[in-house]
Amino acid sequence: MALEPIDLAHSALIVWDMQQGIAGRASNRTEIVPRIAALLAAYRRHYLPIVYSQHTTLPEGWQNPAMARSMTRRGRAPRSFRLTPGVPEWEILPELAPGPEDLVLTKTTPSFFVGTLLEPLLRFRGVTSLVLSGVSTEAGIMGTARHAADLGFLPLIVEDGVGAMTPEGNAAALGILRNLYDVESSASIIDRLPAA
Repeated sequence: MALEPIDLAHSALIVWDMQQGIAGRASNRTEIVPRIAALLAAYRRHYLPIVYSQHTTLPEGWQNPAMARSMTRRGRAPRSFRLTPGVPEWEILPELAPGPEDLVLTKTTPSFFVGTLLEPLLRFRGVTSLVLSGVSTEAGIMGTARHAADLGFLPLIVEDGVGAMTPEGNAAALGILRNLYDVESSASIIDRLPAA
């Protein structure tokens, strides 16, 4: 059964963890950065909301133990991974820098909704769907898509605007996401944005 495309007039573009220490290590960084930049320009032209996530590491001993185990499983020792204000790895990639009208929210988990004001702020703006871009597909994008859907938001994953540390991880996550949610190219999303 065919579904109608998600209405983008009430969408927000989510730019997930496009920070030096996360996106800078993505296997497909050079491919996804220009596509996210094009989405940012289009959303700004159409006066639609843009929200950046900025992962921030909690002090030693305060980090979620499940997240620490996940990082270790993916080859990243939690003690070596410090994303805190003032550290270059914490900064958002300069080519995707937030604009003055964009919202930047710090977070500490793979779900953008846990411990942040994201949900009430989206509801205040009348947002009903989230266009998810950024790194990494198998962790934060997937976690936030599932949490968004549980809260009644429609997730739309930017097929060529998400990335991971390995091509295999990205492909596997996109395969799962396609079975659950809408997945669309950046060009298709840009073409479908409502008139400004």
